[in-house]
Amino acid sequence: MKNIYILGTIFILGSLLVSCDFNEEPESSASVSMVFSSEQGLETYAYSFYNELPSRSNAFNRNATIDYGPKNTLSGMEVGAYTVNSSTSWSWTALRNINFFLENNTDKSLSENVRNNYTGIARLFRARFYFDKLVTYGPVPWIEKVFNDSDDPDLYNSQDTRDVIIGHIIDDLDYAYQNITQSGTTNNSTIVNKWTAIAFKSRVCLFEAAWRKYHANDELDFARSGCSEYTSAQLYQLAADAAKEVIEKGPYKLYTIGEYKGGRGAYRSLFISDKAVTTEVMMAIETDKELGLGEQNWWYNSSTYGPHLCMSRKFANTYLNIDGSPYNEKKADGSYKTFVEETTGRDTRMNQTIRGADYTRKNASGNYENTSANFTGHTLTGYQFTKFAMDDVAYDDAATNDNDIPIMRYAEILLNYAEAKAELGTLTDNDWAITIGALRSRAGITGGTNETGTLTTKPTGIEPYIAAYYPDITDPSLLEIRREREIELCLEGFRLNDLKRWNCCNLWVDDPWEGVYIPALNTPLDMNGDGVYDAYFYDTDNIGDSNYSSIGVYVGTNKNNVLNVEKVNGGYFMKYNYSGRSWPVRQYLYPIPEVVIQLNNNNLKQNPGW
Repeated sequence: MKNIYILGTIFILGSLLVSCDFNEEPESSASVSMVFSSEQGLETYAYSFYNELPSRSNAFNRNATIDYGPKNTLSGMEVGAYTVNSSTSWSWTALRNINFFLENNTDKSLSENVRNNYTGIARLFRARFYFDKLVTYGPVPWIEKVFNDSDDPDLYNSQDTRDVIIGHIIDDLDYAYQNITQSGTTNNSTIVNKWTAIAFKSRVCLFEAAWRKYHANDELDFARSGCSEYTSAQLYQLAADAAKEVIEKGPYKLYTIGEYKGGRGAYRSLFISDKAVTTEVMMAIETDKELGLGEQNWWYNSSTYGPHLCMSRKFANTYLNIDGSPYNEKKADGSYKTFVEETTGRDTRMNQTIRGADYTRKNASGNYENTSANFTGHTLTGYQFTKFAMDDVAYDDAATNDNDIPIMRYAEILLNYAEAKAELGTLTDNDWAITIGALRSRAGITGGTNETGTLTTKPTGIEPYIAAYYPDITDPSLLEIRREREIELCLEGFRLNDLKRWNCCNLWVDDPWEGVYIPALNTPLDMNGDGVYDAYFYDTDNIGDSNYSSIGVYVGTNKNNVLNVEKVNGGYFMKYNYSGRSWPVRQYLYPIPEVVIQLNNNNLKQNPGW
């Protein structure tokens, strides 16, 4: 059980760098001795590190800011209004807790093997802490001791280079991999093992390699000043090597059990199972009726709680056809495909991520029935997310979910390996087959083309639609890997960081946030083809037929409504016209809070543009 934090928080002595309580002492030397002289004490303390993982209330919505995710509210960061005085995550309490453990885990009455195991766990979480800071702020001070003296000169250090930070992270993860003794899958995947460390190394090195490559010589290149130890190629190689270690020696594999039907299959089982599928899920947040209740359905399906996050048409069109060919949204006569047509015969991950035309859901009577997107308060585009939500209306209106939430999967490791190898120019057909080919096969895809690649061979030509997403990329394999990464990992917390490391945050601004095709206005429509009317889109001041008021969706402009329609050949697209999305270059890194710079005697350097 992960959530036992009995003693660990005793040793959190205040926030680093901004705390006034640097002379605070532990509870007592007896308490310290009690904890660090027994394996049970070390284990109990180590549970406190897990407090820094995503929680049951946010593990499923870490992609709340995504280019392809229309929603009804935007933060200051999302409209470019962030300032040096805005609230940030400049907190160092978790690091102090970890470093206190590392300083005190020295009792030689315990075997070296036992001590090194828990030191490895602590260093894994320290690496995670610093990776988060690196992604958020860029270079920061590297701290590996506990400050108990406010006069300690190291308290006012400036930032270390990215080389220093990434080097220490790699050292911590290598140590963790070599010394954590748990080598098999863990109960519900809620406890780390050695594979967590090496898998995380692949994530870290891939991010840093891409950052250095795609931000070279831009306004953020200052962050690489003095960075000569690691080139992008070296970091890509480290990412590939770490991923390969998991692929060849780890206990994980893709979960493929379960035939696709009605919006459910092997892929979606990973996200709606009441117990984590440890075959593939490497880390998960546990959510059940004893430990606590999740909010997945409440956030995605409520008309009042979540931001109505849904998928854009632009992204929906990236999903391939089931035969592996590119999808074309138009028919032979130039008219647009209906929702039934566009969600039929596609990569099955599409209909396991949104409510497709074949989606079924358990109603209040306990019977499964065809269920369309809820156009009257839940979806702004008609592509309603369902990946983390249970297929039962009973879960919708409160924190009642009991399905575990994956936060690290073997599928990510396959994608890390494929991307790193492609960036290095060493991706082979076999590499492609065991990564992209395997993921597509699990999704029901049966073949491919020269432009998209087959299940066993990488592409030889560029597919125009995905190339338009990333116009600076000319490698066909890399383009398809990016397609695959964002489809496979949709909503799992990777997209914004991917856009940051690829220098592509312009996509946050550029996605038009269009929705499904609407054949007509001011008439009832059966959107999913089940014989039941689902929506009545009207642009007049009042709905034309009051019999359909319960499914009425106003898309006119007279009421300052942002949910409108765009006229296209033969009909309309839903369009969510939320203005103000912005991503100034400075926002690739958060600002160092002004108050922190002042307290640090101005030794910290502000990030560019702030």
